[in-house]
Formats: sequence, structure tokens, C-alpha cells
Amino acid sequence: MILLNVLEGMMGKHKVSEADKIEANNLMEEVVEILEPCIKCGMCKSLCPVFRVLREEQVSPRGKAIILSEKILDKVVFECTLCKGCEQECPSDVKVCDAILKGREAMVLRGKGLKSDAERVREVWKGGNFFGKRD
Repeated sequence: MILLNVLEGMMGKHKVSEADKIEANNLMEEVVEILEPCIKCGMCKSLCPVFRVLREEQVSPRGKAIILSEKILDKVVFECTLCKGCEQECPSDVKVCDAILKGREAMVLRGKGLKSDAERVREVWKGGNFFGKRD
């Protein structure tokens, strides 16, 4: 049942309960706390593989930090490899990846997860692998 709720939440079909809303709000408070020390210097950008390819500020670690600090949940939090390259150069020792993971969780709890992720989870559940096939 829990897996079904997670899948439905990822696909945006799950009815968001009051408990889910509270948990998502708590997660966003944690995100803001994690990102509070960020001085928006941009030193993280050069080490981010997603930014190096897309060259858009909102996908840079600094861009995500700004978006998440304002408690805005956007699909941009899923555009991160979680490589922690941004954390290596950060002069404020901000744990950006921790904030992104919590932001992703909050999105799923609010029923705004990625449909593609739900499909992958469903295939693993059905077939034991991403392709839904058994050996």
C-alpha cells in the first residue's frame, strides 16, 4: 500500500493528505536551514555537470539553492546528478545535495513527482528490473 501511494505521488495521482502536506512543509523548512549559509558566490557552478551541459542558471547549484530557499518546488530539483561536486568548492560548506534530496521528497509528498520515476519504480516492482522483464 505504501509503495502504491509513493507511485501515485510520483505520478501526481495520489490525493495529498494533510499529513503529507505537513511533512512536505517540514522538509522545506529543513531545506531552507541547509541552504541558509549559502552566500550565492557561484563557485559551485563550474563543478556541476548539469550546468556545464545546459548552461542555464536555474540548473546550477546556486540556481537550485535560490529556488529552494524561496520554498519553490520545481522539477529543476530532479535535474541534479547528486555528484556533490558543488559541495567540494563551497566556501560555506553548504550540503546542496541534502537540500535537493529533501526537496525531491517534498515534491513527491505534494503529488508533484516525475511520472518517469514512477514508471521505473513500477517496472522494478513488476519485473525486478527497470525494463519490467524477468530472466
